[in-house]
Amino acid sequence: MSCCSKGYCQFKFPDGPPLVDNPVSNLQAKYQFLPYGTLLEQGEVVRIWMESGQTETVVIDQKLRLQILPSGPKLIDSEQYVPWQLVAHDTEMAYEDLIGWAQHPLHNPHEQAVLLIYGHMIKEQPTLKSRWLNFLYKMRNLGR
Repeated sequence: MSCCSKGYCQFKFPDGPPLVDNPVSNLQAKYQFLPYGTLLEQGEVVRIWMESGQTETVVIDQKLRLQILPSGPKLIDSEQYVPWQLVAHDTEMAYEDLIGWAQHPLHNPHEQAVLLIYGHMIKEQPTLKSRWLNFLYKMRNLGR
């Protein structure tokens, strides 16, 4: 699979949960604006990805439908505050393009735009005790 139009970053994603349609700017992204919607649902375990080929498994905490207005995107079913600058940064999109999406040449008024809010999995860090025991195990087995 190539994510680049020039084809210079060829890579394959490993097997796992489904991938989100578009890349994110970083693997700690909390928000993603998808202008053409997605079939993924709230609560689903998915992988976000970067153009470098790195992936991160996350949970879709919320899938919010958007109405694209000339003044900018607006949530349809919620009055929740959305930090649009952070959404633009996480989506790897210019803030002006996000707010002015209604005038953007790629805007399709027949598609339902959505905002995905991700919850990141907690990764268990090894304790000092487990690191020490692992080190002792390696030292014991060096002489064999």
